[in-house]
Amino acid sequence: MQFQNVLGQEALINHFRSAIRLNKVSHAYIINGEAGLGKMKLAEAFAQALLCEKLQAEHDDNQIAFPGLEPVAPRLPEVIEPCEECISCKKASHHNHPDIIYISHEKTDIIKVDEIREQFVNTVDIKPYESKRKIYIIDDAELINEQGQNILLKTIEEPPQYVNIIMLTTNKDKLLPTVLSRCVVLNMTAVSDAKIKTYLMSKGVVEYQADMAINFASGNPGKALLIARDTEFQERIDTVTGIMKKFTDYHSKQMADIGYNLSEDEGNIGIYLDMITSFLRDVIVYKTTLDESRVHFASEMVTIRELSNMPGSAINRIINVVYEAKEKIRSKVTADLTIEMMLHRMQDIAKEYI
Repeated sequence: MQFQNVLGQEALINHFRSAIRLNKVSHAYIINGEAGLGKMKLAEAFAQALLCEKLQAEHDDNQIAFPGLEPVAPRLPEVIEPCEECISCKKASHHNHPDIIYISHEKTDIIKVDEIREQFVNTVDIKPYESKRKIYIIDDAELINEQGQNILLKTIEEPPQYVNIIMLTTNKDKLLPTVLSRCVVLNMTAVSDAKIKTYLMSKGVVEYQADMAINFASGNPGKALLIARDTEFQERIDTVTGIMKKFTDYHSKQMADIGYNLSEDEGNIGIYLDMITSFLRDVIVYKTTLDESRVHFASEMVTIRELSNMPGSAINRIINVVYEAKEKIRSKVTADLTIEMMLHRMQDIAKEYI
């Protein structure tokens, strides 16, 4: 994996390249951002670059120094990029490099202390097999339970010199403050629509589908690709617009039915909630600009105008309600009841003003 394969994220790529060039690589990093932004690609490009044989910056300790001729590190290329040609790069690209360790976990909602102990703590003192570094990549690091984070912290505080740890999170705030304070925290950012469109079309997505997907992806290329390839995407849009038209008038039975129906489409609940958030953002955009051309749900202007009569603070409160529901569902709280309660809270806020 090369840095050039990571879409956007120029600031983070430059940070990693500078760290390699200046030989100031931290022992622990947290790469934070929502799923689909390319955290794993970025981590793998960094890990591969650190182990790339053509980018080894240390000089040969066996060189003999003469007056006026001191041993120096080899000059690095202008652009720091894994070569993809050396044995180390080829192994990294095929995920079989013995010095790049991926921490796995059995359950989808937690990384248990035993998994951290067995895969990390019990192996960290074993020196690298082939390289000068040993790199651990922990995906979904926010799922590490508190006990696991505490034993991880002991190594982060005093790691072996050859160890680098890269933790990937969708919500860094779930990590202990003591863990955060001892890591370099890097936040992924939204990718430009133009770059996402080029990316989608390179994947065979036709232009009109790419444009529609970008409208709802909020700068997330992974999410945009999922949306563009979703054959039932229009049906989901219709479901969401129906909810937004009527949620202020729903009675309890209707809210319960919607919660049940959405929970039946279990793998796509997040998409429904993202669409509701996008609709509410349209309301804010229209309220602040009165520019209908900037609205994604352009066919729903009647509803958008009506909801825009609420204060901006109220709209933001409703958006936060949707965010909270998404987080609860991700934490395995019962989806149908969570959505039902979300609709009740949305209605309560809106009825204060409409």
